[in-house]
Amino acid sequence: MTRILTLFFALLVHGHAWALTIATGSTEGTYFKIAQDIERMAEKEGVPIEVIQTNGSFDNINLLGAGKVDLAIMQLDVLRFVAEIMLKETGVNVLQEAKVALNLYLEEIHIIAKDPSIRSFTQLEGKRVAVGPEKSGSALTAEVLLAGFGVKIEPVFDAPEEAVKKLGKGDIDALIFIAGAPVPAFQSLDKSFHFVTLPVDSGLEQIYPKKKIAKSVYSWADEHDTYAVPSVIMTRTRAENDYIATLQKLVLSILVNKEFLDTTGHPKWKDSFVRSTPGNVGYRPATEVIQIYNALDGYGYRIIKK
Repeated sequence: MTRILTLFFALLVHGHAWALTIATGSTEGTYFKIAQDIERMAEKEGVPIEVIQTNGSFDNINLLGAGKVDLAIMQLDVLRFVAEIMLKETGVNVLQEAKVALNLYLEEIHIIAKDPSIRSFTQLEGKRVAVGPEKSGSALTAEVLLAGFGVKIEPVFDAPEEAVKKLGKGDIDALIFIAGAPVPAFQSLDKSFHFVTLPVDSGLEQIYPKKKIAKSVYSWADEHDTYAVPSVIMTRTRAENDYIATLQKLVLSILVNKEFLDTTGHPKWKDSFVRSTPGNVGYRPATEVIQIYNALDGYGYRIIKK
């Protein structure tokens, strides 16, 4: 029989609750929906959190670095890209300050067209392609992919909702957007739209893992093979005890309420890997909570709120 353990973290119940802020993305993207799920769950657990709309990953790391938000959802490839630039140009190692509080899920690379003649990525050559807001994670990943395969396009910096409208009217030829499927802006498309296929490339797999988008995800599309980008919640190294306690409580709340998030939140929660530890890029206070939770769960204990 599964044993029930009432767990008491002294650090989590002392001090004042810190009102957290989290940078997300556009309102029609998955980041925003995931953060709203966290906000609803956290409110019931007594963890105040404000969801901030942004242009995505690149925006988010700048806001986090400037201390304008406490947490930021972002793509790991964007973090690595910014870290390499900063180290080269300023000698500053961003990864000493920015840390992963929680792993989230894999974000699928969506490439969508309407023109029947555009079926493969190389056929985007010379086309008008929406790549997400300027300096967003999608725009950066699109740049990496285009450079990697030597494809030149006319970029259009639109969020997915606007890009879908333009694609439907023929004002653009395709769109590239990286987000956890299903992306709300793509769910109402009809069968005149289709996915564009990325080339099979072993070099690409070293950066982006392979991923399938199941037929059940979008009614207008068959099963589709693509690649994906890991997404995470980032924080900065902080010394304030109230902040540490509040963040630990938030992480624990997400772990304990995972089944609730799976059934009531964005479908991407079901594919999330929040229980995995982030390794040497992890924020230690958050990683310790994950480790304790996993250890107790491994022994058959459940953590319940007093």
